[in-house]
Amino acid sequence: MSESTSTRTNTQTNDTESTENPLIVDRWTNNITYRQLVISSCIGIVQLWWHPYVHDLTKLLPFIFLYNLFSIFVGYPMFYLELAIGVVTKKGVLSCWDLSPIARGIGFSMLLCCIVTALALGVVSAWCLAMLVHSFHSFLPWLHCAASARPACAARHRPLPRGSETPSQSFFFNFVLSLKREGLDGGLGNVVWELTFYYVISWILIYLITVKRIYSYSKLVLFKDVLTYFVLLSFALGAPRLNGAGRMFSACDWGVLQNGLQMWREAIEYSLMEMTVSHGVLVMLGVYCPKQQHRLATTSLLAFAASKSTCMCSVFVLGAVHGALQHDYDNSTNIWSGSASTMVLWSDFVTRVPGSQFWSALLFFTMFVASLSSTALLVQTIMSTFTGRSIRKITWAFLVLNCSLFCFIGIITLCTQGGLYILNFLMEWPVMKPRVFISAIVAIVVTYIYGQTTFSEDVYFAVGEYPSVFMRVCWALMPVLLVSLFLGDMCTWPSVDSVAGWIMVVITALPIAVVMFVYMVFKCRVRNMVGNEK
Repeated sequence: MSESTSTRTNTQTNDTESTENPLIVDRWTNNITYRQLVISSCIGIVQLWWHPYVHDLTKLLPFIFLYNLFSIFVGYPMFYLELAIGVVTKKGVLSCWDLSPIARGIGFSMLLCCIVTALALGVVSAWCLAMLVHSFHSFLPWLHCAASARPACAARHRPLPRGSETPSQSFFFNFVLSLKREGLDGGLGNVVWELTFYYVISWILIYLITVKRIYSYSKLVLFKDVLTYFVLLSFALGAPRLNGAGRMFSACDWGVLQNGLQMWREAIEYSLMEMTVSHGVLVMLGVYCPKQQHRLATTSLLAFAASKSTCMCSVFVLGAVHGALQHDYDNSTNIWSGSASTMVLWSDFVTRVPGSQFWSALLFFTMFVASLSSTALLVQTIMSTFTGRSIRKITWAFLVLNCSLFCFIGIITLCTQGGLYILNFLMEWPVMKPRVFISAIVAIVVTYIYGQTTFSEDVYFAVGEYPSVFMRVCWALMPVLLVSLFLGDMCTWPSVDSVAGWIMVVITALPIAVVMFVYMVFKCRVRNMVGNEK
């Protein structure tokens, strides 16, 4: 693969060879496998598991409306833009920002966001594996209440007492997580050894997937995608038949859209998260684009459709299950917000269908494969960032080190009795919120610093098509919206938890500001030196 010293030179003179070895060697020989890989990046555990408002049916539909709206005007354009940056530059997450040296800090912020996301998704793999193993009991253990459950577990078809839990929630909290109910008061608690065992197995499998590099990973995604769609479509056909499945429509309150901007901000963050934007995966995948002409717009549109279909299908199934739970427990379910709500609802759903053990095993196996695939893609992004530099000959050792560090940090934090609170904190703050700021800076750099016209010409020389007018308008207008919402969100620090969260967000976004500051200082000094010499 020929690579010039700059993007413009590369697009205009294909015969020019760079003196540097490329970070990633282009080995794709056709568009079909590459397109499948990009589309599959939007069919993962995030679409099946992370649904912020599924615990509250009054806010679920309004939130989904905002999410779909911002997916069109924010998520989809940013997906195309980040993918195009990788296609145009043919460089990794750090080096691709050579197109505008002042923006080199973006790569470091993306890398930090990628690391935190991989850490969070790793423990979800352990959750899914634990539920998969428990699905092979003689009957599903969360089908009925356990006598040893604390707090009390309430049987169905009667009002749910205050503080008590449904059987599926009680089982997940007591026997999978061994959760501390008092929060993080007194520390994280003890390590949950059964969950740790599943967590270590998950990271061993992630290592085995990643060590084969992206080319072998592409062989896994077709199986994962077909399995995901089969499970979701099967469940979508059965969910409307549940008693109370329509409560998400009758209970929704559209007035919540007028209660501040928090839901609007979260909808933007969610749209970026669902489209795998701002953690470097798309830049990495863009580097692998084939040399022949490629319909980048078609690939982006298919990925958008895949993300929408899987996300919307899973959220409506989960909403139907929550409605059925409200019907069973007289409008009260006591389901917690955060990362545990979907696990509770999925486990409750399989108890309501014939052949519950089979569907439970199939569901959690699908979620386990999807979580492994999503986490392996993040780890591959980290690896590809450094491949071709100082670790070219010891890539396997660097991968072992990465997986070992993820495993160790996850065991002492996420696999403890307070691990659920840590995961909720990670998802709410360093995983979600920096994406808005990173996306805004990317759009500003491409549109106003590097030049939107220049970038569009680069895309044309790389894939044979110009970005559409819709894309270019969104890139131009998007920074104002994203920066305004991000700065407005920073002005609300109501609790100590929020301060700790914003510290993590600032650390993630800090490289962008530091590099810009250093670059401007260096540029001013050079100008002064040249002026003095004259």
